[in-house]
Amino acid sequence: MIKKIFFIAFLFLSFNSFGQDIDELRKKASTSSDNELVVFIKKAKDQGLSLMDAEKQLILIGGKAKEVKKLRDLWNKKISEMEASKDESDDKIQSKFGDTDNFEKDSLEVDVVEEKKRFGSDFFKNKNIVETPQLFVATPSDYRLGPGDELLINLYGASENSYPVQISRNGNVKLDRMDPIYLSGLSIKSASKRLKSRLSKIYTGLNSSDPIEKVDLELSLQKARSIVINITGQVEGPGTYTISGFSSVLNALYAAGGPNEIGTYRDIKILRNGKTVYSIDLYDYFANGKYPNVYLRDQDVILVKPYEAEIELLEGFKQLGLFEVKKNESVIDLLKLSGGVTSNAFKGKVFIERYDDFSKKMVEIEKEDFLNNSFFDGDIVLFKEINNDNISGLVKIGGAVNISGKFQLEKNNTVAELINSAKGFSFDKFGANGILFRNNKGLQNQSISIDLNNDLSFKLINNDSLYIPSSKDILFDESIEIKGEVNFPKEIDFKYGFTITDLIIMSGGLTPYANPKDIRIFRNISKLGGENVTKEIIVQLDENLIPNNKIVLQPDDIVTVNTFSYRKENEFYSIKGEVALPGLYSIKNQNYSVYNALKDNVEFLNSSSVSGISILRDSIRIPVNGTKLISQGSNSKYNFELVSGDVIVVPPINNTVVVSGEVQQEGIINIDRPINAKAAIDNVGGFTNKSVKKEVYVEYQNGLRKVTKNFLFFKFYPRVYAGSKVVVPEKPENEQKTSVGEIVGYTTSLVSIIALIKSF
Repeated sequence: MIKKIFFIAFLFLSFNSFGQDIDELRKKASTSSDNELVVFIKKAKDQGLSLMDAEKQLILIGGKAKEVKKLRDLWNKKISEMEASKDESDDKIQSKFGDTDNFEKDSLEVDVVEEKKRFGSDFFKNKNIVETPQLFVATPSDYRLGPGDELLINLYGASENSYPVQISRNGNVKLDRMDPIYLSGLSIKSASKRLKSRLSKIYTGLNSSDPIEKVDLELSLQKARSIVINITGQVEGPGTYTISGFSSVLNALYAAGGPNEIGTYRDIKILRNGKTVYSIDLYDYFANGKYPNVYLRDQDVILVKPYEAEIELLEGFKQLGLFEVKKNESVIDLLKLSGGVTSNAFKGKVFIERYDDFSKKMVEIEKEDFLNNSFFDGDIVLFKEINNDNISGLVKIGGAVNISGKFQLEKNNTVAELINSAKGFSFDKFGANGILFRNNKGLQNQSISIDLNNDLSFKLINNDSLYIPSSKDILFDESIEIKGEVNFPKEIDFKYGFTITDLIIMSGGLTPYANPKDIRIFRNISKLGGENVTKEIIVQLDENLIPNNKIVLQPDDIVTVNTFSYRKENEFYSIKGEVALPGLYSIKNQNYSVYNALKDNVEFLNSSSVSGISILRDSIRIPVNGTKLISQGSNSKYNFELVSGDVIVVPPINNTVVVSGEVQQEGIINIDRPINAKAAIDNVGGFTNKSVKKEVYVEYQNGLRKVTKNFLFFKFYPRVYAGSKVVVPEKPENEQKTSVGEIVGYTTSLVSIIALIKSF
């Protein structure tokens, strides 16, 4: 009793120090990712708790078996690995500034269609661009000073001094023994003049032309102020942004992800005190390199409205995609934006597919009218590509010639001249005729048979194509196969004259286990009409792979290369777990058994559970009674032969027992001696009303299962040893108590049957 009180008090104290974390562990273990549990597991280990302590406390506060398993899996994982994955995840979210991945659209969640790229959108999708400006550059001449800017005033010459100052909220800087000087809104050049004028009262040399008395003033911006701007309208990430005073409009737009799919690129407005102070066309930058060098001020608003008109360049332009156009922009303007027409396009006319109320129409604009025509929203614009197949002034030749291809018609007016330009026939020429394909108005609609002996003077015309038949054109569906001890067994297209040596070379040569004295050819002779279907021919090869008799191979022959007599493949098994030297080992002889493997290669550790040894074979776990096997030797009934691929698993000693299934509370208990299953179930609160008591079973550490035995009203529960699992099955639903409705139904049926019997 005293021991129980002490144990409960210990758990209570542990729970007070760590219970809150375990509660979160339990909650997160069933709902969260692995990375979210890392910090809790680290805290548990920092407080000196073991995995068993953590599991006990998790069970005490209501944790289920699946939660315990997840906690154990994460606990055993190396903290460095978990932190690496966590850090890797953290790296991805360190900065949200300019991260347009957060602005996903609903359209990405439906069926994926090919997205039409908007001209200029690639700039805002480029991850190599930094949204912050370069700070270590000369101050731009049009940069306007404002509150928060840090300046350095250097005087040199007859007098030398330095004044590091910061512009106050009122727009002033304060120098010793001088009234405040207002600099806000001035450029560096204008601010220098004002400072020189005011400081000349103290340093007279600032207005002197005498080289000895002269003093010079230099003003530089040490650190730009931070400003708050608002970006609104049709951008990927509208909102309020804090950026450097050096930031331009382009920097700010990049931070917001740029215009969205309907936002304008051509008329981006900068509002200051409610009034438009700038209107920026980003196409000037994308197409002509004119940087929008407009610097922002605190509380400026960048407004991106929807575009007014957008067209699609479909074909013939150097840049294709969606282009935004302004009112009255012509085809000439569009050519400048897109880089012009491709080299293989017809440049004399542009074609426009245009929406006209409820239909589409085709508009054609001649080159001389390019300057006088503008576009409508939704236009699809293209220059037709020239058909490359119809090149004037050429003829073609192919097939069984030494040089195939296109030749100049002017120098190849006849069949003879064209064949001569192709350097004559190749060795695989087949037959005495060629085929001339002739085009009529772009259609290859005529074929002419050419006698290559008598029609060599036949006149050729533009785009004629002469084909000389080759033996390769004649298809034979015949093959030959080689199998057995070659590196690449395969089926090969049959060629007359193939030898066994040829086949062996084509299949990568013989393996080290090939027997060159046992090569067999299997030939189908059923077409002879006799009783035999297959003829077997045995061939021997010398060291140069030359056969001892010359066999002419035939189509459909099967050549096999056998191995040496009595040869067997090497077979291996592996040992894992609590042993001195786990690894891969050879099955030495035909009757090699589990006992042989344990005797030859296993040195148990102090932590080894000999009684828990099992064999994994093709995903099936085979129990091994290791204790009795070792004591009884090779003649033990627990001994059996190993097969290739077997894995001998030696688990660690485990003094706990897992109780799961239909019990009051699944859990893990410690035992220091064997108990029966009923006692283990009582330790976790006993059975539930859904328990099938007669089917309770125990799974031992080696995988062996024992079920409860029943005799009359008595139940004999199996013994439970350390490392076991006790499982209580659940009653099927159809074994639950009969409902009231079912009883009424049965009663009604019974009354009907009785009435029917009485009627006879």
